[in-house]
Parts: sequence; structure tokens; C-alpha cells
Amino acid sequence: MDAFMSAGIYVYSAARGGYGNHILTREQAEELFSSYKSKFTDINGLRIHYRDEGQGEPIMLLHGFASSLHTWQPWTDRLVAEGYRVIRLDLPGFGLSDSPPRRQLNVASFNTFLTTFLDQLGVQNCHFAGNSFGGWVSWEFALAHPQRVDKLVLIDSAGYFTKGTRAKTVDYANKPFFKKLLAKGVPRFLVKNLLTNAFADNTKINDFMLNRYYGLANKEGNLASLIKYSTQQPTAHTDQIKDITQPTLIMWGAKDKVIHYVDALKFKHDIKNSRLQMYENVGHVPMVEIPEQSADDLLVFLKE
Repeated sequence: MDAFMSAGIYVYSAARGGYGNHILTREQAEELFSSYKSKFTDINGLRIHYRDEGQGEPIMLLHGFASSLHTWQPWTDRLVAEGYRVIRLDLPGFGLSDSPPRRQLNVASFNTFLTTFLDQLGVQNCHFAGNSFGGWVSWEFALAHPQRVDKLVLIDSAGYFTKGTRAKTVDYANKPFFKKLLAKGVPRFLVKNLLTNAFADNTKINDFMLNRYYGLANKEGNLASLIKYSTQQPTAHTDQIKDITQPTLIMWGAKDKVIHYVDALKFKHDIKNSRLQMYENVGHVPMVEIPEQSADDLLVFLKE
């Protein structure tokens, strides 16, 4: 499978004459990165890629910036085996989902989007787990619709956006040289650099993972989304984090180089009904870097 995907991305890239504005059309990306478990739905005029697996208590998994639902595969396998219904999707502008208009890049639009999505699936309430950007979307939704979120799991979550702790990708993206670089597509070396920055143990990164991130970053429409998202100043309801009432598990890699662990302490302080699980020698994506241990801790929390 690794060789097939590598060859596929190479052929498509060569056919388009290098980076270009994108190297994969939507159809080519779906051919490479969808599976028989993939589903597509229309939400507010956007074609959205998602997967809905298993039976039992539902849990929604929301990925981070420039990532996709694929990042949750280890957790999905474990949760389905433990009797949970796992719902994951590519947020608008990422993965195989369509890119939203710039005017829709705000908290209210994401809340409306997720409400519509859950309604389409017939899910009244569920657990929410989000990593990084997806963590921010998760806690904002928990504030706006507390009756629809049972338990909340924040994994190296964005939310405070202070200068010393906000995601480094945002700082990079606002630099002139970075914008010029992105104008011709996301180079493979840059994808590798950003991916490496997310892990404490770089041996956990393989060619299959790198090719997926590289291919999806350069999918038709996604490059524009990356630029739109990362050049906007986030408008988070940070002052309302203290109003979150759901039982909350905060997971954090102590060696996170994307969002400093001091934000984990802030979440723990502000959310009264919360606990913090800090992982030594782990980076920004514990669910990928230590899938077994993080899934164990998640299941203990969910079953309480």
C-alpha cells in the first residue's frame, strides 16, 4: 500500500508538471485516500468526507490543522472493538472535504456545521474528542451546545492563542516568504518538516503517513484553505473556557513543540470538572505517537 500511494502521488505530480497550484484533483485524491468505509454528504453546499463505524455510545473525533480523519485510525480500531460508535470527518477545507468560503471561517459557522452534521446522522448527543485545531472546535461546540456533548477530550488543544503558545504554523503562515512558497503548492520538504515538528519520536513517522499529508495538502482546494485559515486571526471564546461543565479529559505531550504544555495547565485550571494526563517524551499527537496508552486512558475516562 505504501508503494502504491507513493507511486500514485508521483505520477499525478509529474503529470501536472511539478507542484503547480495543486498536484491532485479532487477525484485523484479520493482515489488515493478514500476507502470502502468512506462516506460523503452535503452540508451547507459543501461535500464532506466522513466515516461512521461501530455501534454503541457515539464519539466524535475531530482532527487538527492540515490533518484529516485518517489520523484517528488507531483510536477508531480500538474504540469500535470496545463497543463504541466512532464518527470522524474531514473538517471543511481539509482532507477530502470541500473548502469553505472565507466568510465561513468562524466559530459560529463551525457550530452550525457540526449541528447539521449530527442531525443528518440522527445523533442527538455524543462524546467529543479533538486534537489541536479540532480541540478548539470541540470545546467551542461544547460551550454553544452543552446538551449535545456528554464528555469532552482535549488533546494538545488550541484555544488560548497567546503569543508564546499559539500554534507555530500560524506564525509561519503569516510570513511573506511562506506565502510565496505556498503560492506554488506545499513542498514535500515543508510537509516533512511540519510533521516532524509534531512528533517527539520521529521514528513513528513513515513514508505512508508523509505521502498522505503531502498529497492531501496539495489536493485541489486545500492549499487555498490552508492559506485562508492560517492568515486569519483566530477569534476564540477563550474567556468562556471556564464555563465548560462537561467532564473533561486533557491529554498533552510534554514535548509538544506546536502548542506549549503551559496551555494544558491553563485548561486544567479553567475547566473545573477536568483532569490532566501529561505524557513524557510525547509530542503534539499522542493518539498517533502512543496510540495504545492514550486509548487506554481514554477508555478509562469514558467508562467512568
